[in-house]
Amino acid sequence: MRGLLAHMMLVLVATRVAAGELLFDSIAAGDKAAVEQALAGGADVDSRARDQATLLIAAALDNQAEIAKFLLSKGADVMARNSGGFTPLHAAAFSGSLPIAKLLLEKGAVLDDTANKAGATPLLVAGEENHIELAEFLIAKGADVNHPEGHGYMPTTRAFWKGNTDIIRLFKRHGAICQAKILGEANAAKCAEIHD
Repeated sequence: MRGLLAHMMLVLVATRVAAGELLFDSIAAGDKAAVEQALAGGADVDSRARDQATLLIAAALDNQAEIAKFLLSKGADVMARNSGGFTPLHAAAFSGSLPIAKLLLEKGAVLDDTANKAGATPLLVAGEENHIELAEFLIAKGADVNHPEGHGYMPTTRAFWKGNTDIIRLFKRHGAICQAKILGEANAAKCAEIHD
């Protein structure tokens, strides 16, 4: 089960491809020169696809750090949301892009943002996708390892359901709990057994 987060991010990709938008295609291809040319020609730095994803969200999702840096230098909205409410930082967490996550936080991205349909933080997304290095970075920046998503599941619980034991170890080193009420007694015991 990919979960609601993964589904929403995949819808973002499918919508962008279906829209056939050249600027988004250039980002996916890593063609920074084409993006620079389009913006120099008058394209809006916060142009949106049909799913309301901005160029910066696309760059983060496609792990295009140089393009993201360029877009930020041109004033791209670091807190823009797609139709699911996800920000560029959520997209960077989904793709595992540490360089982009660093850039976004430097420019004021909200670390524990949950104003999306899933109520998920970027840390929960990184944990669910098993991006350890990015999760470590977000925790070092102050991300809450026990911040629940919209249905009450904490990052450790979501990581448990995905079988991401290294992420669970990381979260537990930083005070994360195993949600016995949600996991059930047997699974909570299994979660509790995961440690360094």
